Order: sequence, then structure tokens, then C-alpha cells
Amino acid sequence: MTPVIVAKASGRDDSYLAWMVFASLIVVGLSTLLQVRRVGPVGAGAVLPMFTAAFSIPFCITAVVDGGPATLMTLVFVSGIIQLVISRWLFLLRRLVTPTVGGTVMMILSITLASVVFGLLDDASEAEPVAAPVTALATLIVVAVLTFRGTPILRLWAPMIGIVAGCAVAAGFGIYEVERMIQAPWVGLPTEWPGLALDFGIPFWTLIPAFVFLGIIISIQANGESIGMQRVATREARAIDFRRVQGTLAGTGVGNLLAGIAGAVPNIIHPGAVAFTQVTGVASRRVGYCIGGMFILVAFLPKVSGLLSTLPGAVMAGYLVLVTGTLFVDGAYTVIQTEENRQKLVVAGVSFWIGAAFQFGLFRLPDLGPVVGTLFKSGITTGGFAAIAMILFLEFTSHRAMRFQSRLNIDALADLNDFMTRFAARRGWDAAMTDRLKAVAEETLLTLAPLDLDLDLDLDADDEDEEDDRQLVVLASSEGTVADLEFIGGGDEENLEDRIRQLQQYDSETPIEQELSLRLLRGFASSVEHQQYQDTDVIKVQVGHPDS
Repeated sequence: MTPVIVAKASGRDDSYLAWMVFASLIVVGLSTLLQVRRVGPVGAGAVLPMFTAAFSIPFCITAVVDGGPATLMTLVFVSGIIQLVISRWLFLLRRLVTPTVGGTVMMILSITLASVVFGLLDDASEAEPVAAPVTALATLIVVAVLTFRGTPILRLWAPMIGIVAGCAVAAGFGIYEVERMIQAPWVGLPTEWPGLALDFGIPFWTLIPAFVFLGIIISIQANGESIGMQRVATREARAIDFRRVQGTLAGTGVGNLLAGIAGAVPNIIHPGAVAFTQVTGVASRRVGYCIGGMFILVAFLPKVSGLLSTLPGAVMAGYLVLVTGTLFVDGAYTVIQTEENRQKLVVAGVSFWIGAAFQFGLFRLPDLGPVVGTLFKSGITTGGFAAIAMILFLEFTSHRAMRFQSRLNIDALADLNDFMTRFAARRGWDAAMTDRLKAVAEETLLTLAPLDLDLDLDLDADDEDEEDDRQLVVLASSEGTVADLEFIGGGDEENLEDRIRQLQQYDSETPIEQELSLRLLRGFASSVEHQQYQDTDVIKVQVGHPDS
């Protein structure tokens, strides 16, 4: 649906539409296979089917109308690069690429997409004023009723059934033409291609902030889908492996690089992938291979693209109304469920209304030129910039954490204990709390820099230099009588959360020597969270006062 809407709304001919559908199916299929298979650091290694990004529709239409297919190709390619950058440096961007920012921008995207919905209705109203709204309403009612009250199977098929019902109503009004589908062959390739190339003209520079935000949103969405899939795809609870999350983000980035090269629309992970796995209980990667293969197979069936290209604009409008509403609700739900800080909840609300005000032109703007003027007319850029600016302001003006840095080695223990003593003294804590902080610091350091690293005589000179170059950074802050410690360094392959969870499940009265450190940490810390990134580990530990 997404490439069909973009091609139709931008006024391009049938050959461009056929190419967009073909290229989108091929890219989605290849990207799905890449996510399933995982090639090096790229891919999730899980069933996360790719999908065309409906929320990118207004920006893709603007790109094609103002600059042509070449501009769209360049912008989607840049969006893919943004996703690869976020994947590589997710550890550094973890405070900015948050569900709060992503949910806020998703809400703004919903009102941006609304302008496309009403545009599709206006196009169809020229021939028959009543036909378009009635057709759209019929499509919406069927989809909504099945979604709200249908069986689980009917809910999955609700969009398809609603579109078929809408087409039947459109045919009754005489605004549904099927000649294009009838004339299309069953098997074949597009007869023409749009002659794609790079374009860095004025339309590119006016739209690049919007596509940068699209890249950020796609990364945030992939981040959430990867975490959700890891939670539902295993029989036993396990800690989230952020290296796989980075691989998922890299997979979406490579997929959108392919989309840019092919001149297709941006891609995201299918929003229902986690729910499908949870409902069916099937997480086998063979399912993912079948999905990717089916996408590629359908790409070589022009009859399918012919069928899609005949869908009336009013039918697509009725379908998109539900998409728009769902997008807003998903964004709001993401913010409310994941954010406990009331100040950041206010940021989300203020940013949304800033974006809405600029998107609908609620006040007159001076002539700011073609580039800056276009930026301020877009709700996604103004609202997105406002959200990021306010989040950065809160981060930089919050109570600064005390910082400790040294070489990641057990020899740093004495200096680390001195740091914990100073931290406790600044907070006015007693000796009992100071001793607990020092004990937690020692056990965590032993986790990040095990003693056997120094005793291993088989390490060559290069390996020793590499170990010596590793750094440990500790950030210490507090909330009341609770200390929040963040240890940043390089650890081993095993996750600390999983090891502690196993101790809790299979506790024994006579622990082995290797478990003593974990048992001490489990006893002293209120909570332990271990985030493993490529080349970097982050262990977050909360420590409460012994008397609390």
C-alpha cells in the first residue's frame, strides 16, 4: 500500500508505480532474510519481517513531487546511513534515542499522515462528491469492526477484508477501474525503470531533516521490536542482549540503503511481529526464511502490482484513518508506559502541540527562504527538534554524577574504593553504606575484569596491550538514600543478570568458589542491570542503605 499511495499521490505514471511496488517487495524480502540470517554484526538473528513505513508517506510524496525519484532515492539512502550510525554508537546515544523521543515523534507523524488522508479524499471527490466519503467510511467501518470484535484470525485479516469491502462500494459508485489489473501479465518484470540517480538540490536540503528524523524513528522502533522479540521468543527469561539489538538496527539500516539504491520507500520492522510470535508460540527462523522468500516471489507477479494500483484513493483513505489513529495511540502508549519522569512526559506533550501548530499553520510565519521555511512548515522537524532540545536541556541541567575513570584492571580497586568513600561522604552517608558501596564496586569490577585475565600466561603481546588499553568509567549519583552506580567497560561474554537469575532459581547451600562474587553482589545490590553492547558493557547497580 505505501509505494502505491506515494506513486499515485505524487502524480507519477503507471510505470513508476509498477517499479515502486516491484522494488519495495524485493527490498523487503531481502531485508527480512538479512534480519533472520544475521551476517556478521548485521541482522537480528530472529523472525523480524520488514515492512514498508506508512508514516513516511507524506515525506516521500513531497520528495517525489518537489525533486523527483532521484531526490527520494538520495533521502532514503541518507536515512539508512543514520540508522547504521545509531546502530554502531547506540551505547553513546542511549540517552537520546529513547522511547520518549520516539513516541513523541510517532504522535506527530500521525497528524502529518492525516494530511495525506484528506488529500486522497479530495482527489476522488472531483468525479462524484458523495462516492469518496461513503467509500472511505465503509472501508473504515469494516476494518474497525473486525479489529475490535473479530476473532484473532479475523483481526489479522481485517485490513485486507476492509479494502475488499471498500473496493466493492467504490465499484457501485463507478470509481473503481480494473482494466490495469486485467491487462497486467501474471509473471514478468517492470517494463521501465525510473532512471535513478543522486540528487542534492534544494528539495534534498529542505527535506533532509525530516528523513533524519525518520531514520531515528525507524531505529527506535527497531530497538523496541528487537527487545520485545527477545522477551517472547525464549522459553526462559533472559537478559536483553543489546548486541543483537545493535544487529537489528544495522539490519534495518542496510535494508534502507537497499531501498534507497532501488528507489523504494523506507522500511521498518513489521509492527505485529512480536505479537504474532507471542500468539502463535512460533519463533523458528525457518518461518522468517519463508516470509522473505514469499515477498521476493510476489515481486515477479505483475498481476499483484496491477491489483494494488487499481485501488481507489478513497479506499486507501479509509484504511489510513485507522493507521493514523493506531500510530498516535502507539506513540502515546510508548511514552506513558516507558517514562516515569514527569518532566519528560511534559516534554512529550509540549513537543506534540508545537509540531501540530507548525504542521497546520496556526500562525503566520515570515518569509524565511525555501529551506528554512520548509523546515518550519513541517511538524515532524519542529516538534522533533523541540523534543530533542528539551531532553538535552534536562540532561545537562540535572544533578551531575560523580565520575571515576581508570584502566580496567583489578589493580584499580584501591582507587575505586577511595572514589566510593568520597561519594558516600558527599551524600552524608554512614560507614555501613560506605562499606556496602565498596563491596558492590569490588564485585562489579571483578565481573568486568576477572582475575584470570592477569594470570593467563598464553596471551601474546598484542592481546596484553589490548587488555591494558581497556578503560573503566564509573558514574555515581543518588536519589534519596539510594545510590545509582553505572559501570562502563568491557566484560566477558556471559551476562551478569542471567548469572544472578540462575543463582536465584537454583540456589544451593554450598556455593562453588566462582559463585561467591555473584552471591555477594546479589545480596548487596537492590537491582542489577547488565547491558552488553559491541565492545562495551554497561552494568547499572542500585544500592540501598542497609537500614532501609
